[in-house]
Amino acid sequence: MDELALDFDAVYPASWQSREAGWISEGLAAVLSTIDQKLTALTEQGSSAWTEEALHSHPGWQELRGLAHRALTLMLAEPWSVPS
Repeated sequence: MDELALDFDAVYPASWQSREAGWISEGLAAVLSTIDQKLTALTEQGSSAWTEEALHSHPGWQELRGLAHRALTLMLAEPWSVPS
């Protein structure tokens, strides 16, 4: 769980490059921004939000799963072949 958030934190700041290349739409960018905000909010809640139990019961994690699913539906299957 911690690794997932750390990986996201490491990659998200560079996502602007993919956005400029046309691989990330405005809608996807908005969802990724919300994911970033939700992860920050969970971090601010302390370690209780980062337990195995919290993963299953904390509403923030349920929201994140929904946002991640939404992000997946907005991603291009092949970003290198963006329609002109």
